[in-house]
Amino acid sequence: MNRRFYAEDTKVSSVRSRGQIEAILRKAGASRIATMDEPLEAIGMFMLAGRLIRLRIAIPGDASEQNCWAIWRAVHLVVKAKIEAVAQGITTVEQEWLAHVVLPDGSTVGDWIEPQLQVAYDKGRMPTDTLMLEGPR
Repeated sequence: MNRRFYAEDTKVSSVRSRGQIEAILRKAGASRIATMDEPLEAIGMFMLAGRLIRLRIAIPGDASEQNCWAIWRAVHLVVKAKIEAVAQGITTVEQEWLAHVVLPDGSTVGDWIEPQLQVAYDKGRMPTDTLMLEGPR
């Protein structure tokens, strides 16, 4: 059985999805909104609640235009859900976007904490001094 993906049959182009995402972000008070295309990924960045947020969106090298459209519809769904959850008071900007917040060295909180999370699970215990967590390598 072939796995079906969200919006795999969408008629909404990547350009239109990006425009809709930008509109959702603007309505939520985001600024400095930008999207960039890189080999094998797209990058979305914006400022929200005083935080610089960067989303890296994987684009498979063999992705067809239709696959790209579906990926951007999924990104639209995620952004819309996060923004709405914050607006409804279900969660906060920090809780929803924390892994994507850009740190002063250009890495994200997710980049920084993922290796530490694995160490904590491997050792079966929390670090004794959370301020001494090592950054990404």
